[in-house]
Amino acid sequence: FNTDTNPGLMWHFKAEQLQVKVKVGESKLVFFTAENFSDTPLTGVATFNVTPDKAGIYFNKVQCFCFENQTIKPGEKVTFPVSFFIDPAILDDKN
Repeated sequence: FNTDTNPGLMWHFKAEQLQVKVKVGESKLVFFTAENFSDTPLTGVATFNVTPDKAGIYFNKVQCFCFENQTIKPGEKVTFPVSFFIDPAILDDKN
């Protein structure tokens, strides 16, 4: 997992694990952590992409903090879960 943030954002954002192994069709739970280093509450929303693009259509998020805005209080550190699975249809894709 790769995490990038706007350099002007006073957050530190990281994946708790850099990579995971998951079987096709199996649900997987991973975690991301964000910490607000500013002295005011900050609200942000995560965007995501999956590469290669051809595989992205098979990546299905069941639960993700990226579905809505997240507000983090000054000095607060928050852990966000993401639950996902890889659609078994990927096995039939010749690409």
